[in-house]
Amino acid sequence: MKSSAVPNSSLSEAASGSVFNIQRFSLHDGPGVRTVVFLKGCQMRCAWCANPESLAPQPEVLFDRQRCAKAPCEQHCPGRSAVKMAAVGYESWPDDQKCPAAALRKVGKTLSVDEVMRTVAADALYYRTSGGGMTLSGGEAAMQPDFSRALLRRAMQEGIHTAVETSGFAAWPALWQVCEASQLILYDVKLADDVLHQRYTGVSNRSIWQNLTRLLTQTIPLRIRIPVIPEVNDSRKEAEKMMRAIASLTQGSRCFQGIDLLPYHNFGLRKYVLTDRRCLYEEMHPDRGKPRVAELEKMAVRYGLNTTTLSHCIG
Repeated sequence: MKSSAVPNSSLSEAASGSVFNIQRFSLHDGPGVRTVVFLKGCQMRCAWCANPESLAPQPEVLFDRQRCAKAPCEQHCPGRSAVKMAAVGYESWPDDQKCPAAALRKVGKTLSVDEVMRTVAADALYYRTSGGGMTLSGGEAAMQPDFSRALLRRAMQEGIHTAVETSGFAAWPALWQVCEASQLILYDVKLADDVLHQRYTGVSNRSIWQNLTRLLTQTIPLRIRIPVIPEVNDSRKEAEKMMRAIASLTQGSRCFQGIDLLPYHNFGLRKYVLTDRRCLYEEMHPDRGKPRVAELEKMAVRYGLNTTTLSHCIG
């Protein structure tokens, strides 16, 4: 694996993108130990999204009102009390000023390919020994196709395995621009029923299934990922519709590698408070039970599909 100290000029364009997190030592976003680069911006509005801070493409501020209210802010940053900050807007907080109460934190930075790769390449030894690498997630990588492609090409030049997690909700040219430069595609499928899909994600799933059909004719390895959401897609009826559709599309496909099931968790609820958003799923289904993963597993077996159940739902 080559060192990234001296980047290849042809692959280190001036491309830059909006990144809200770089998570090292991830084990559920492709094979081996991986670094996940979370890109900001998403066109979908999944009611259960675990990363609400990823939705807006521009930087934003996480603001903890309780922490701020308990701190002597006027003493340390005059004119920036919780009340006054609410009036002027949290985004006005200077990038170079640290909140003494740790109540304000900016999310989202414009980073260059070189800046991202310095963090990614730091764990090259772990990738080599575990078969891991770098995964682009989000948000949606296809919303930043130039930056995503530049990152993927640079990582592959460094001998780092690459993967892309995508919702598939994007224009085909942008989606293919990203996926064609990756070595593994993690393709999210939420629902087969289009009416339900629009209700819970805000968009139709027609282009998602169309894009999946096109990707399955290519040669890039692809895994389908299904977040298992109680009372949304874990019924016997919806499970059968999804598995039947997947079985039909993947029949004869050489690149299809199986299905990952990701049970829903509500670990991201706190971030809804910090970003001043409502978690619609929690409001719609306050008395739900646990995800019925077994329903999807049984239907997958019925249609001859292989599944792997992971420990949590990413988004």
